[in-house]
Amino acid sequence: MDLLGAYRKMFLIRAAEEELAALYLREKIMSFVHFYVGQEAIAVGVCDQLKEEDRVMGNHRSHGHYLARGGDLKAMVCELLGKEGGSSKGKGGSMHMIDKSVGFVGSTPILGSVTPLAAGTAFERKYNNTGGVSVVFIGDGASEEGVVYETMNLAGLYKLPLLIVIENNLYSVNTTLSERRTAGYDVQKVVEGIGLNYRRADGNDYHDVAAKAGELIDGVRAGTPAVLECITYRHMAHSAPIMDESVRKEDTLDVRKEKDALKRVRDELIAQGDQAGIEAAESQIKAHVLDAISFAQAAPYPAKESLYTHLYE
Repeated sequence: MDLLGAYRKMFLIRAAEEELAALYLREKIMSFVHFYVGQEAIAVGVCDQLKEEDRVMGNHRSHGHYLARGGDLKAMVCELLGKEGGSSKGKGGSMHMIDKSVGFVGSTPILGSVTPLAAGTAFERKYNNTGGVSVVFIGDGASEEGVVYETMNLAGLYKLPLLIVIENNLYSVNTTLSERRTAGYDVQKVVEGIGLNYRRADGNDYHDVAAKAGELIDGVRAGTPAVLECITYRHMAHSAPIMDESVRKEDTLDVRKEKDALKRVRDELIAQGDQAGIEAAESQIKAHVLDAISFAQAAPYPAKESLYTHLYE
């Protein structure tokens, strides 16, 4: 396992998100944006188990998924700023990114809607016998949508090569699990009752996510779709570049700092004697992030003549 490589990816997501949050506040950018800070171990832990032919889809909080899959940071920032060089030509913004060149088939913000779309890509792979698995990232709120259970059922019925990753950050916007679910609500019983494999991972632990994702993906390739539920902490508010402590119960600021996935991997690498490598990587990545933001700010907006182009590609 290339732990330093994993840390570089996680740190890239964290550094990019923090700088972008500062940019949104500084420039008073009012478009919707949902930051991934705190959940980096999930995107990287899962994507590190994938092959080139595999596909990934995401939701409204998918900057981390895109970057973990190998997406281009400059293209992502351009997309957030509505610039022509964006991954969706500046027409999608933060919540509608797509980049097929790295296997990122797309993201959609309508709650739960990306799940059946991902199943469709998995069905196409199986029908045409082209190989590869489809991975879709959804939140705990989205996992309660009826279309998600319907998709699980169809995935089990047709044995689709599909992995559904539930990033359970304990809140649907600001509504806690106990306010939304009965006392006996059990994701594992639901998933296994439908016939899919299930694992629950510590989403703040890269090693745990990577190990369980790898195990499930092996099973998906062998013919059994699966659900990986990762319990994690969303460091920022549901939407907008702000911190929100008003509703936090389990995941208080001190707890989030203590269990921060980046800190845990960084401490492990330092214990292995690789502090110089870490600091060099961090410096390089920070410079890369600032360069990407400067590039995107200077990039042109799409020409009005291109308004109706690239809509159905």
